Amino acid sequence: MSDGYVPRVNVISRLGAGVIGGVLGGVVLAAVLYFLDELQAYGRLVGQESTQNDFVVALFVCGFAGAVFGIFIGRFVTGQLIPAAGVGLVFGTVWYLVLQLIVLQIRGGSLLDMGKNGLIVLGAYVIFGAATAIMYSEFGPRRQYRRYRRRTGDYELEYVPRFRRSGSRSSSRRRRRRRDDDD
Repeated sequence: MSDGYVPRVNVISRLGAGVIGGVLGGVVLAAVLYFLDELQAYGRLVGQESTQNDFVVALFVCGFAGAVFGIFIGRFVTGQLIPAAGVGLVFGTVWYLVLQLIVLQIRGGSLLDMGKNGLIVLGAYVIFGAATAIMYSEFGPRRQYRRYRRRTGDYELEYVPRFRRSGSRSSSRRRRRRRDDDD
């Protein structure tokens, strides 16, 4: 295990990478919400409205969102940018629906109210989700794939092996051993 292989089930690595990705995406989200004058909802969430508290609470919530991303969705992100960005777009949209339209509206707003800048705020959350997923895919745990090549004629075929459960491989070894002993 010293060759840099990190298994996909390593929850602590996924959690840490998700928090880092969430905070980095949260900086972008907080900046956009600040310029749109929509950041005060985060301050109302804890009962203290000031710009510093708004930024801190927004980054904390985004770090939590990144942790949720890392734990539950991170196992499906394999280090490729385009699929990670797609997963992040969906994650940002879901996070907008849950956080902006429901949770932040509980204190001082009406539920499911998009407000005057609703689509721009939605775009900011989508960018947050994409930035979180891209940062996670770049700096998160990686799975090492071994590629095998076979030359046939004038071209090469490249195989990426399927991952098998350890029980199925050991039972096939037992079968081979029995056959070798029978001869």
